[in-house]
Amino acid sequence: MKLFNVSPLTQKRLDRFRRSHVAFWSLRLLGVLYVFSLCAELICNDKPLVMRFNGELSFPFLMAQPPESVRKVTGDATHVNYRDFTASEVFGSHPGDFALFAPIPYAPGETLDTKDLERDKIVTLSLIPNQPIGRFNLTQDLRIVRQDSCAQFFPNVNLRDRQATLADLIALTPELRQEIRRRLNGDACEAYETTVAPQPQRAFPWDRLMLTLSPTSGSARPQTIRVNLRAILPNGQRFLPKQTYAFTRELDERGRPGKPVLLQEEDTPVPDAKLLTLLTEWATRGFTKDITAADGITWVGPDRTLYAVSSGNNIRFPFPPSREHPFGLDGSGRDVFSRIVYATRIAMSFGLLLAVAATLIGMTIGSIQGYFGGKVDICMQRFTEIWAALPFLYIMVLVGAVFGRSFWLLLLVYGLFCWLSLSYYMRAEFLRLRGRPFVAAARCQGLGNARIIFRHILPNALTPIITLFPFLLVGAISALVSLDFLGFGLPPLTPSWGELLNQAQTYRWAWWLILFPSLAIFTVMFLTVMVGEGVRNAFDPKPFSKLQ
Repeated sequence: MKLFNVSPLTQKRLDRFRRSHVAFWSLRLLGVLYVFSLCAELICNDKPLVMRFNGELSFPFLMAQPPESVRKVTGDATHVNYRDFTASEVFGSHPGDFALFAPIPYAPGETLDTKDLERDKIVTLSLIPNQPIGRFNLTQDLRIVRQDSCAQFFPNVNLRDRQATLADLIALTPELRQEIRRRLNGDACEAYETTVAPQPQRAFPWDRLMLTLSPTSGSARPQTIRVNLRAILPNGQRFLPKQTYAFTRELDERGRPGKPVLLQEEDTPVPDAKLLTLLTEWATRGFTKDITAADGITWVGPDRTLYAVSSGNNIRFPFPPSREHPFGLDGSGRDVFSRIVYATRIAMSFGLLLAVAATLIGMTIGSIQGYFGGKVDICMQRFTEIWAALPFLYIMVLVGAVFGRSFWLLLLVYGLFCWLSLSYYMRAEFLRLRGRPFVAAARCQGLGNARIIFRHILPNALTPIITLFPFLLVGAISALVSLDFLGFGLPPLTPSWGELLNQAQTYRWAWWLILFPSLAIFTVMFLTVMVGEGVRNAFDPKPFSKLQ
């Protein structure tokens, strides 16, 4: 026995919708996504789903307060950090203690501390080369004055006593002597560059240097001239690049961070065994305290270049995706994945409730206008036009300032405005159908207006309602996202796609704050639009018509 009697026309429309595979599977996926979001507490929660402690079995995720056995130990009757509690020595001291957490053990409103990210901390070691560039002034008697960064080329010479001459440090060729003399005499000269060799006793740490003399325009005889020195680097390099290595820490059997491990990325240079040992030692120190230039840690590379070592392990929010947080953390240290899951439930529930409310209100007002017509239709139509002219955003801001922001208040206020378009369609359908013979026959039988409307006209006027419902859902979700993005939607702590996108505008470098919420919005919108297109095609009275 069938619970519902389906007319042949309705059955034909349902079959046509099933044959639209894209729309049919979009409806299934949309339903699965909504059911998935309804089970958000089982997927993302900072409380255990099931816990046994000191012989007491409890379900903390369903409880507003911690279990009695936990309160006796912690002394906190309001909130307990169950992750820290289950990792403590107290938990597990009794036989049979266990705790089963959700796959993502973080609540959408939980603000994490930086110590909670120890397992995801990455230390970046930077080997910054001491750029081998120096300059000095040369007097008429070839003595060096006003030297700048030249000590790295001649570490065993005191250049500040102004007793060292250029000939004492560098083997001067006749051509170089001539170029120097021309500049000291005030002649006009072009730029001059040549390779020089330090004196054998001064050859540290580079064997060959590039000496450059600046061009001169020719003027009075100068007191000094400017000389630039640059080390000749391997493979014709002009500057040495900074070497960067990233380290994370492997986990022990209890999930605690242990020895640093090098993250080998495509652009990471491969260190030799000796350097890797040094890097591991520096990374161990960097996990507890940043290494700065003041620490004086240096390294001499194979090219005899002196490198200064620095590290950074500061954790700041937003935090990028990691093992523990696949979608990263937002600007307040909250897990983005859990917020997206809860925001999906809120957005789809808001959209469904608003679409149903708009359908009921629009269907009622439009059917009354279309069925009775005349003065009733004119008065209600003028009221509808005036109501549509009211500025919705200003009203929403005013109501939120007076009564505060909440889910149900937003649903009520927006539901008073989104029924307008549907009422126009229902009015037109009732104006078209009220003059049909079956309506006249119903009146001749003495049927009342309510029965004629709901039993005879409304079933034949449902096509606009059914076909517009998915698009009303899309509009409702879009409105919620827009209001949250502008700051006029749900309360601040409520998980919301629009709130995450608003954070992405503030933290433009945090790509995960715009990527994952946008993917969630796109998925829901795309599936809903595909369902709407399938419904529209299924209810099209002439699906195979074409122009002749």
